[in-house]
Amino acid sequence: MQHYLCISARVAVAILLVAGAAGQEMENRQVVVRAGAEELPSAYGAPPDLSHGRISTLTKSYVLSPFSIELEAGYEGSIFRHGLPAHGLPVRFTVGVQNQIEHFAGETRDRSFSLEARYALANWNKLLLNPAISAEYRFGLSNVARDSGELALLISHDFPHLIEWAMNIFVDREFGGKDSTNAGFAQSVEVPVLLPEEKLEVGLEMEYRSGGETIGLERKTQGLAIGPTLAWRPTKDARFDLSPLFGCSDHTPAVQVFAVFSFSFGGPGGGDVESPASTRGH
Repeated sequence: MQHYLCISARVAVAILLVAGAAGQEMENRQVVVRAGAEELPSAYGAPPDLSHGRISTLTKSYVLSPFSIELEAGYEGSIFRHGLPAHGLPVRFTVGVQNQIEHFAGETRDRSFSLEARYALANWNKLLLNPAISAEYRFGLSNVARDSGELALLISHDFPHLIEWAMNIFVDREFGGKDSTNAGFAQSVEVPVLLPEEKLEVGLEMEYRSGGETIGLERKTQGLAIGPTLAWRPTKDARFDLSPLFGCSDHTPAVQVFAVFSFSFGGPGGGDVESPASTRGH
């Protein structure tokens, strides 16, 4: 039984291009709700949790609120059944960077550096399932990590203002060597249980991959993994996500643990912030 640990640090910045945006904002704004101490910035009408960098450990959602920055530190641990991994619109546009460090078989190394761009096709609830497009390029920083790229379609919805759902459909391409390609999807659903501040959310998360990293000569880490997920917000700006996922076949790790700590700062002032999703519609 082998264990694989991966730690990543991410910085995502939402950029607002003001040309033509001010008039559109004044035209669409009907009601302004002043935020309380525990309310979060919201991006273009989206519920606060769905307008941050991610909805859970595996699913990214929409874009950040304008002029905001989100810092994340993540942990990924996998227990394999057998074998070893091969490596031991402009106003809705977000860019991000990520650095990934891994520890495997007693060795710690810098694995990759990533650049991501994310673009939401419309303001929240203007299009069905609020689609956004994500493009990411990863630079391999070790001998066993090659450059790779990923294209993803991000869709998400809150219905009826208490259940938050997101799905990412992705295609990942590794460059150099075998030029391998894999595809899949991840989805999660979360429900707040401590209202009205939404300090705790619980739900279910799953991921399916048609192909992944090689184990041995031919086997790949592909298949379905599913498990519970929770999000805890100790303060207005800090959030901790935890998802232990269990593999459903011999091709997937028996257990995968994903943990992400994120901290947000910047963004609009209190007068531009929506109330939490749990208080809307009541």
